[in-house]
Amino acid sequence: MAEKKAHGLKSDIVNEIKVSTKKCTESRKESNTLIDIISYAESTDKDVILACVRAFHKIFVKFLTTGEMYLETIPSDKKDKGLNKEVQYKIWLMDRYQDSIDRLVQLLHSDHSSIQELALCTLMKFVETEGKNPVTKISWKKSHFPVALFMKVMKQLMDTGKNLQDLIGKFEEYLTYDDVRFHVLKSTMMDLKERKNTVPGDIYLNNIFAVLERVSFPDTAEEKLTKFLTKVPDEDVQLKMSSLKEQKRLFTTSWVTFLAFQLPTNLYRRTLIILHKNVMPFMTSPLVLSDFLTESYNIGGAISLLALNGIFVLVQKYNLDYPDFYGKLYALFEPSIFHAKYRARFFYLADLFLTSTHLPAYLVGAFAKRLARISLTAPPSGLTVSIPFVYNLIHRHPNCRILLHRTDGPSEVVEDPYDPEEPDPTKCRAMESSLWELKTLQTHYHPDVARSAQRIEGEIQTTETDLSDLYETSYDDLFDKETRKKVKFVPVNFENPKGLLGSKSDRMKLCWRLE
Repeated sequence: MAEKKAHGLKSDIVNEIKVSTKKCTESRKESNTLIDIISYAESTDKDVILACVRAFHKIFVKFLTTGEMYLETIPSDKKDKGLNKEVQYKIWLMDRYQDSIDRLVQLLHSDHSSIQELALCTLMKFVETEGKNPVTKISWKKSHFPVALFMKVMKQLMDTGKNLQDLIGKFEEYLTYDDVRFHVLKSTMMDLKERKNTVPGDIYLNNIFAVLERVSFPDTAEEKLTKFLTKVPDEDVQLKMSSLKEQKRLFTTSWVTFLAFQLPTNLYRRTLIILHKNVMPFMTSPLVLSDFLTESYNIGGAISLLALNGIFVLVQKYNLDYPDFYGKLYALFEPSIFHAKYRARFFYLADLFLTSTHLPAYLVGAFAKRLARISLTAPPSGLTVSIPFVYNLIHRHPNCRILLHRTDGPSEVVEDPYDPEEPDPTKCRAMESSLWELKTLQTHYHPDVARSAQRIEGEIQTTETDLSDLYETSYDDLFDKETRKKVKFVPVNFENPKGLLGSKSDRMKLCWRLE
């Protein structure tokens, strides 16, 4: 009974908000209903809050569009009783507008995603409408963009106390507008610089990353940007907001400042993953990342590999002088890669780095030999990708075929000339050796591994193996594959039994006879 009564009371409040909204937008005499709506917005009930947000949207978008709050100049003393009633009314209305904005900004931290999203959309609608219909006269040298309002939104999105990555994902749709992107980058850069000598928490860093990773730029050769959410400035007004070069400068500064902080491990990895694709192409000079990537490589593990990916792009596209690149990649080929979470990405990137047919044969041979050697102790799930990987290397570089079918040298080899302890791939003497490890793997207990290793006995493959489906192979995949096989003949014993206990003088057969 109490629940029904509470539900009925809530419905009455929601209906009252709707009625008050209609009255407020239709008559100035009913403007005081705004105070009631603002007070209801302090409620903890989800439906009541949503009704209030919709009311704010409807009321103030109309007032902004019709110029209901517009003043040529805002009086320095708003409480001056000598002001005429029209000015007093507009000042009062602008104060209620600010009260509504403050409450909407607070609701960005709501526990309900629907409230967060509706509050964000309403605030951005205010930005758009106020940008096209300012509440006061705008100097011709300034943009119409409501910076103060927008900064309140950005401050809340970059807050240090609540993870807002999902809400920032919703905010991404506004980043396609050039004026919004400019002010996002400017506010982000300023906020990061303010915290430069501090130790911000993980929540703040994740929120900043969520903003920066979603920033992209239009694919255009034009320097002047024209896609604005608010009013496009006149041709004779030169604004930094319209400059693609200026926006990329802000973008570069923001990222460089962000990367100077001590990032948590998970965020560090996510950052390295997107640098080459989502960050470098839009920076004024991607080479400013070389120190960060070099230091990242020295950390070790997955971070080293991901950092090497960024270094590879700098070497390949931006002419970074990094002569020891393949030496560092060679050092990452260790038995632990088969057991690491980043195994799939490791082989994907290693394959990418070794794709060029212009690499010297001795270098490729060193990688093939190193991978074959560590494959001797690898699990079957890793061997399903490492063996085809070696074959692909040999296919790209025919000079390495000597590692499979060596005809020169002595008939008997006492020891392998390859030196697995040598860190320099150019000095490990791999090309003097052979891939006897693949021959050994022909007797592997897993039939798929043994079958894959058998390929060295036939002709060299004419096409590369597509490794994309093999990177993520797991024990579960191998097990499922085996259980789906249909076997017609299953051997129970490899030798026919000759007695109950297997001995020729087995006296037990005097008592029993095998049928």
